[in-house]
Amino acid sequence: MYAHLYVRCWPLRSWEDVLRSYDNVDRPVHITCGHAGKGLYRIMWDTEDRNTYDKVAPMFSAARDNENWGHCELHFIDTKTVKHRMYLMGSKTPKEDITITRSVSSRVTASLILFAANLVFLFS
Repeated sequence: MYAHLYVRCWPLRSWEDVLRSYDNVDRPVHITCGHAGKGLYRIMWDTEDRNTYDKVAPMFSAARDNENWGHCELHFIDTKTVKHRMYLMGSKTPKEDITITRSVSSRVTASLILFAANLVFLFS
């Protein structure tokens, strides 16, 4: 089964080792931006567009949404800074506007830059 949802996690090394800040990040930040198809829930599970998350969010969850359509944008400001914006469908103002900065010793941004470069290559 394929789920359509939006999830933004706090920086984490494991489910228990969570940093609740995006300043000087020294671990991965996971963002799943797949909420462009959330209307499929009523077809797959014979329900109206209902929230299928547990009532209590896990400690690593900074934000989540599976009730709204939307899209995300990543802007790589420099080698240490990424700007993440999440928009709901039809809105010109982001619902979320998050700045993520890496620590000097971190390799997290290199992974994000490599991922973005692959996306540019795929869509160009």
